[in-house]
Amino acid sequence: NQVIVNRVWRRYFGRGFVEPVDDWESADPSHPELLAYLEREFVNSGYDLKSLVKLIMTSQTYQRGVDSEAATDERRAKLMAGPPPRRMSAEQVVDSLFVVSGKPMNVEALNIDVDTMRSYESSLNMGEARRAWHFTSMSNERDRPSLALPGAQTVVDVLETFGWRSSRPDPITNRAQETTVLQPAILANGVVGKRVTQLSDDSRFTALALKDQPVEEFIIAACEAILTRAPTAVELATYRELLQEGYDQRKVPGEVPITRTPRVTHIGVAWTNHLHPEANTRKTDLKHQLDKGDPPTKRLRAEWRERAEDMVWAMLNSPEFVFIP
Repeated sequence: NQVIVNRVWRRYFGRGFVEPVDDWESADPSHPELLAYLEREFVNSGYDLKSLVKLIMTSQTYQRGVDSEAATDERRAKLMAGPPPRRMSAEQVVDSLFVVSGKPMNVEALNIDVDTMRSYESSLNMGEARRAWHFTSMSNERDRPSLALPGAQTVVDVLETFGWRSSRPDPITNRAQETTVLQPAILANGVVGKRVTQLSDDSRFTALALKDQPVEEFIIAACEAILTRAPTAVELATYRELLQEGYDQRKVPGEVPITRTPRVTHIGVAWTNHLHPEANTRKTDLKHQLDKGDPPTKRLRAEWRERAEDMVWAMLNSPEFVFIP
């Protein structure tokens, strides 16, 4: 019982009472009385994990402000004066990107048998991914472009960069939490990051930009959506200077939103014809199309829209975005 309590505590505090969490032969809990108390409450609740999580989250310790020094000070981390800064998990990063933009993932079904010509024993349809946890391995053991899923691969690339493991049959408890240069690089330059920052007709930021409101209100709404806080005075002044010019003329009269079909539609490539030379060409062309991101809205003037996209890009690529507030 203490093992699961310790793991749940670590999940929300970044550090367990016993570290490492899978070494109990020489266990020396940092707070043995608290660990014993949580164990009793867990047992009394009928082994209800939700009850345990509620108990932790309503505690004074969890509700204290983030202890930034705990990330580098081992003594403070062990005392648990407050929760240390925690980076979002790979799934949280991906889901947050699409939630803040208001866009659907819009990738192809995780299935190579799109014409349903194979037997159930030979092919498994993993369905259409709408959240990060719906994804699975994109492995293509034959390394053929015709068998690739380029739309889904753009999302999986972000997941793997932040420590996600693609193999469902072989999960592990502890993921790599180290920060790498690839993480900011894929948010700044990857396809998913491009899609999220582009003001297309299905973007939340396009809808905000089209509202009749002062430019300051647009900046505040965008910052609250991305960073869950209001902009600082310096940020507000900086973005106002960026967007004020042309703001009153940003709308293009007469343009209507484009209702788009799903980004990745059936292009005629399936397991039954993937060996045809044209199958590789079609999938490669699709990848190049997806790399361009989402088509920009025509309801906003391009010159102003691009500056608004720069603001959204800057907010999303601030180090603050990938940390849990």
